[in-house]
Amino acid sequence: MKACCSTEARKSLARARDVATCDECGSLLLAYGSARDFESAIEELTRHGVEFEAEASFGLSVIAKARKRP
Repeated sequence: MKACCSTEARKSLARARDVATCDECGSLLLAYGSARDFESAIEELTRHGVEFEAEASFGLSVIAKARKRP
């Protein structure tokens, strides 16, 4: 995961199901508390060809989903 997303996740995500946006790159940050939900989200994003990065740290699993910019 990009350093900016990791830093923002640690700052903004405190529990499962929290959502935030990376101030630097604009990625959508999604927090998961259960491995099953995290893996399901990864499968769904992969199936739809969505760009993302994932990281498991600080007690949460986080997906940084790239957002399209106009």
